[in-house]
Amino acid sequence: MSNKTSGFKRAIGIVLGVITMLVLIALFVVLVMAPIPNIWVDKVAASDNAIDQTVSPTQSETYCPAPIGLADTGTYGDSAFQATVGNLSTQARYAAFGSVYSATVSAIGQKSSSDDVTLKDADSTDDSSVKTGAQKINQGARLINTRMLQAAAGTGTVGTIASWADDGDVRGISAASCVSTSLSQSFLLSDSTTGTTQQLIVSNLSTKPTTVDIAVWGSETAGKMALSTQSTLSVPAEGESSMELSAAVDGQHGLFVTVSSKETPIASVVRTVTMDGLTPKGSDFALPLPTASNASVAPSITAGDAVTAYLFAKADTSTGLSWITAKGLVPAKDATVTADKVTAIDLGEAPDGALGVMSTAEDAVSFSVKATRSGDSGQADFALVNAGEPSEFSGLALPDGVKASITLANTSNARRTVTLRAYDDAGASVTSKEITLDANAAQTIEAGNLSGDHGTAVVLMLEDSSKKVSWGARFSHDSLQDKDIAGLSVIDASTLMPATVHVWARNDSSIVK
Repeated sequence: MSNKTSGFKRAIGIVLGVITMLVLIALFVVLVMAPIPNIWVDKVAASDNAIDQTVSPTQSETYCPAPIGLADTGTYGDSAFQATVGNLSTQARYAAFGSVYSATVSAIGQKSSSDDVTLKDADSTDDSSVKTGAQKINQGARLINTRMLQAAAGTGTVGTIASWADDGDVRGISAASCVSTSLSQSFLLSDSTTGTTQQLIVSNLSTKPTTVDIAVWGSETAGKMALSTQSTLSVPAEGESSMELSAAVDGQHGLFVTVSSKETPIASVVRTVTMDGLTPKGSDFALPLPTASNASVAPSITAGDAVTAYLFAKADTSTGLSWITAKGLVPAKDATVTADKVTAIDLGEAPDGALGVMSTAEDAVSFSVKATRSGDSGQADFALVNAGEPSEFSGLALPDGVKASITLANTSNARRTVTLRAYDDAGASVTSKEITLDANAAQTIEAGNLSGDHGTAVVLMLEDSSKKVSWGARFSHDSLQDKDIAGLSVIDASTLMPATVHVWARNDSSIVK
């Protein structure tokens, strides 16, 4: 009897266990397959408002072009008639300001070598000093790799190369500031007529190859031009590629050119050389334009320069061109600018007291000038000068071997006061002076006058809280003047403000369900 009772209890236990298991399985299936009631879901407190965050990189790469040269280096025919750069000499100087803890200059696409330059300061404990470096360059472009402790106003790296020769086919002076990378860059160039070569050089500092799109607008008709060569250019990783613009669009009195990359930041310059038969007529670098503006100044013009102004706008507008002097503006010419067409205006010789050219337009325009001087035996040289872009902090470096005149121009209708700081070749402070500029007026200071018992001024930094003062340096060389060879070039100051990117984020509560 007890055995029957024990077996019955065991059977009941098995049945109950099976039922329990089936119930648990059913509950699991329901939990997995059925939607969760909204009452069980946590409420999201965030709204649908977008969040705008501004970020700045703490590492930058800057491109310094190779020395000026000839687009065609072939050796054809009698050696007496072959083009040559002659006794060209090139010097470069670099400077790092603010919270830069490392800045190194090296040849593009090459591993570290003895030619690399590491920027150093005179005293690492002195907050007023800057890191500097200089070198003589025989050939090839350079890359400045900069690392910052923080991206802040007054922090960054600048560089300048200057080349000069008193024989050969590039007699005169050519100079360029080092160029920051970006996805798109624009140029406003002089004429592409017979005897002129305009070699667009695009550098890709990344480790992946890229392709850039090239668009050109001319002076003869409005609208984008059809190029007689390709409208794209492939650029190798850590390398350069070039395109002859004057061959692609011959016969224009001015060009507006854009170079665009979809993903990879690039840096570009245009190397311009003009010849009249065997007579050199000048050479210089054209650099990327700043943002178009209603009021802008191309500084560092002097009396006797033959000046041509170039204007480009996206909408029909008009502008007044004036000589800017120490006492204010002297009207030169008024110009009507047709949308999507380059306007070239011959301003003649700059009068006594002229220190730059100012454009005052109804709408934003891109603006540059070409200043030309003549030497002995028909030789000439020119400077391609972009309108400056005022910045709260900006700087420039002066290479060895050239004399520099510094011009500061006030683009506003009110008096402005700025602070100019000078440093020697070791990065130590030489002087600091406040400069007051009257409304729409300019001043020129010889770099030698900023030097003194504390050293020779070769690095400059400007603090301009108004962001209304454009400035630059004009180079000359004693050996050229002694031989009656025209030689001039102008560089604009480089901004020392952090690059910024706006990142937008929007809340989406549905992604948590």
